[in-house]
Amino acid sequence: MGLIAKAIAVLIVGAGITGLVVTGIFLSNPYLLLDSEDIILDHSLYTSASRDHLIINKAEIQGDKMILNISYGGGCRDHKFKLIGSDQYMESYPVQTYILLSHNAYEDPCEAFFTTTLVFNLNPLKSKYQQMYLEQHGVPHM
Repeated sequence: MGLIAKAIAVLIVGAGITGLVVTGIFLSNPYLLLDSEDIILDHSLYTSASRDHLIINKAEIQGDKMILNISYGGGCRDHKFKLIGSDQYMESYPVQTYILLSHNAYEDPCEAFFTTTLVFNLNPLKSKYQQMYLEQHGVPHM
């Protein structure tokens, strides 16, 4: 579903002293209104996941969500995207882990070019870290 179809438009109605009604429409942060899937934490899936071609145009984190703007070719079949974490952490400062945006194009022979935004919930990654390290944050407290 498109961003506009997913965004929630809010109608503002205000009445002034003169009785004039003022209306307006605004969109709150549309990225956070898109459906999101949880990151999957599975090392064997991370190593075996489909890696069909895609381009990551932009990546950002807002709160506990990763927002990825991507482009890919296709048009004849539905494509599946999954964010997969390795579930293993590097002993580095700050702590790091590997993640993969898996793309399965199901051998789509078409060549149309699409750009879309995907949103993934990172809470499972955060919870796993907190469970393993008994820390609330990725940087040890000094």
